[in-house]
Amino acid sequence: MKRWILLCSIAVLSLEARPQLVVLPLDSVVDRPHERGQTIAMEAWGEQSANTVYNELLIGLLRGGYLDRDLRERSLKDDRERSSLGYDLGVSIQWIGKDSLFGMAGLRPMVHIGYRDVLGTRFTQDMYSIAFFGNAAYEDRVAFLGAAHMAMRYQTVGIGVASADRRSYVRVELVNGQSMNASYIPYAEVYTGVDGRVIEADLDARYWSSDTAGSGLGMSKGLGMALSGRWSTRAVSGSLPVEIGVAVQDLGFVVWDDRSVRLARDTLISFEGLVVDDIFDLDGVLSDGEQLLDTFGLRYTTGSFRTLLPFRLSLNMDFTLDNGWYTGFLIQQMNLPGYAPQFTAFGAKRLGERTLVGGELTAGGFGGVRLGSRVRHRFGERLWATAGCSHLPGLVMGRTRGFGLQFGLLIGF
Repeated sequence: MKRWILLCSIAVLSLEARPQLVVLPLDSVVDRPHERGQTIAMEAWGEQSANTVYNELLIGLLRGGYLDRDLRERSLKDDRERSSLGYDLGVSIQWIGKDSLFGMAGLRPMVHIGYRDVLGTRFTQDMYSIAFFGNAAYEDRVAFLGAAHMAMRYQTVGIGVASADRRSYVRVELVNGQSMNASYIPYAEVYTGVDGRVIEADLDARYWSSDTAGSGLGMSKGLGMALSGRWSTRAVSGSLPVEIGVAVQDLGFVVWDDRSVRLARDTLISFEGLVVDDIFDLDGVLSDGEQLLDTFGLRYTTGSFRTLLPFRLSLNMDFTLDNGWYTGFLIQQMNLPGYAPQFTAFGAKRLGERTLVGGELTAGGFGGVRLGSRVRHRFGERLWATAGCSHLPGLVMGRTRGFGLQFGLLIGF
């Protein structure tokens, strides 16, 4: 959970190649895309959202200590059959060279280095209730605990080519898998008997994890390949100029090494307590890990396996209006449990010759409706900065869901 701290403090940098959270269009006056030779763009992004869990609960978990019942119950009151929660963190640096690659006009070389830390989870309200309140309320009842979860950290190094205007590109990347754990529980029912004397679980569960012996930055637990790219075209809709873009990020896989572990269980477990033959050997009964592993069938198998990356697909349409106004929308989908198609509608306005500001309304993804804002400003002739927040109420309100911050920098020379 310490990664939530990063989520609340991370800065986001982005101006080119349709980065993660920015929906501001390129403006010919502010951005001057045709006057740029080579560019270096640094970007980082951080966003978390949920459709039931309030920010105040996540903040409480970060701070540690006691979480009062009212706080825990507020995130339980939204009675949804399925709840979702997730985040996407990342940093990268990208270089795009001059026009004319190996003498071919209209193409630019590009190099990209990136880091991502993502999590997506889908769970039932019964699972939330048992996790935060225990199973006393389920006496002589069945709790439904189906869920799916995936968390992954990885780095990429890629090379590719971009169009002369940098709006389209394709890139091939080498992937280093730092850590991964995932679970899939399509079916799980837990019955708690009267007075809690019997607990029965009928479940079908799968679990995968990379080697757990260290997972710090620089560790390598697997290798893979990925493809990222964007295709863009410009047309006229009625009397309005429009840009249409289709993009994919990190479409690929990682093969985790042979020290990785996995577990598959489709079984019925009945727990009626522990039998103690000798009261003086109680400590041995409770601490015999091998016996407990056998009882609950929790022995892992070790070996290599392959997983898809949490790739992102997106479609955008940007309309240019009169007097420096823009409008448009962005649709995204990520390969993570609990993530639904995300739709963002935005409007933007050029202020003077150096600043572009915009507002956006987003629905979907891991959460509900979010209200955000962006700003981009040009300093001098070679430096552009971006700042934004994907959910403004999340800055000041604990009883809201979702939060994301963004700052950016691009240098042209």
